[in-house]
Amino acid sequence: MKKYVITTGSVTYAIKGRDLLRKHGYNVKIERIASGASSGCGYSIILNGELEEAESILRNAGIKILEINEKM
Repeated sequence: MKKYVITTGSVTYAIKGRDLLRKHGYNVKIERIASGASSGCGYSIILNGELEEAESILRNAGIKILEINEKM
């Protein structure tokens, strides 16, 4: 199963996104990312599973996504 790092525009978006995806049955958590590693608030949603539907759920809910990277 692939893991993705979804960087959000704020810690509030990260929390809302995590809670929303959990309600849809996704295995997600929030992680603090290293300073300077990326733009944004320093918090990302870590997703285990399929990205397309999860990304659609987040965007339709108005969650600001700055970038998405596959986690190795």
